[in-house]
Amino acid sequence: MTIRLTADEFHELFQEADQEERQFDVSDELDITNQSNGQYFEGWMRRIQLRGGIFILIERSQNRERLLLNYPEGKRLLKWHFILSGQQHSIHSFSHKETCFSLSAGRHVVYGSGLTKSIENCSDAEPFLEVTIGMQPKVLRSFVSDSSEELPKVFNHLVRPFDRQCYLRDGQTPPMINAILQQILQCPYQGLTKRMYLEGKAAELMALMLEEEAAFQQGEFQTCLLQPDQLDRIHYAKEIILKNLTNPPSLMELARQVGVCDYNLKRGFKEVFGTTVFGYLRDRRLERASALLLEQKMTVAQVASVIGYGSPTSFNAAFKRKYGMSPKTYQISVRK
Repeated sequence: MTIRLTADEFHELFQEADQEERQFDVSDELDITNQSNGQYFEGWMRRIQLRGGIFILIERSQNRERLLLNYPEGKRLLKWHFILSGQQHSIHSFSHKETCFSLSAGRHVVYGSGLTKSIENCSDAEPFLEVTIGMQPKVLRSFVSDSSEELPKVFNHLVRPFDRQCYLRDGQTPPMINAILQQILQCPYQGLTKRMYLEGKAAELMALMLEEEAAFQQGEFQTCLLQPDQLDRIHYAKEIILKNLTNPPSLMELARQVGVCDYNLKRGFKEVFGTTVFGYLRDRRLERASALLLEQKMTVAQVASVIGYGSPTSFNAAFKRKYGMSPKTYQISVRK
């Protein structure tokens, strides 16, 4: 069943839900986590307010019903919004130009500052994990090297007055950005060092996203060389992998199922996802493992088995190579 709500109604339900507020880091009063258990949703949201109008928002939620949320026209800050796991929602936006797109694991959306109006169709199929980096427009201008604080023309569309429609673009999240997002999620520090570390990671992430934006605006953004039919087959192969993380088909069997040769399957994955078929499978398994460890309902051995690793030892090694710490260390750090 789909529940239709306005933004104000959703906010009221959120306020009425059973909530627990706590400091994720007891030495930092600007790092707050809200745990919520409501009629239509459950989950938690962590907001870290950094210096100079920059913030990081981390949210993990599960909707009990499919929600159709109507957001009236309102002001929006400059934001980069990333989905790390789950099928979050589709967005029908009336900002900049009317457009509709889906946000799921491995995708992101760039919001410029300005006015926005949208309808969001939020799935109840599975939990989602998302990270948002936001900033006040004046922060971006503060990086300009002269006193004018005038942005390069290639970035002017990102900062618009609040009486103009904001810029909006979605895309596939590059592997380098995914790595930074995982470093943010698994920050091993507390207090002052944590804030310095996270501010540095947020700045690094925004710099890379601005480089991507500049390339996109200048027509230099790398486009896929595959034909539409080939591209569809590569994405179909991705869906098969996602549905069979525990027991995936072999490379030859996967190629047969989607109707391409193994060479074109490997070439297509490298072009579309920036990694090999095995690398994509490994990364999705480890992302799923990270989400399960966050829930803290399973042991490390159980998580390894659920995501398809026959040996806890090989799982530990793969997890440490990707995230820089063992699954057990990560699970303990989340409890703090």
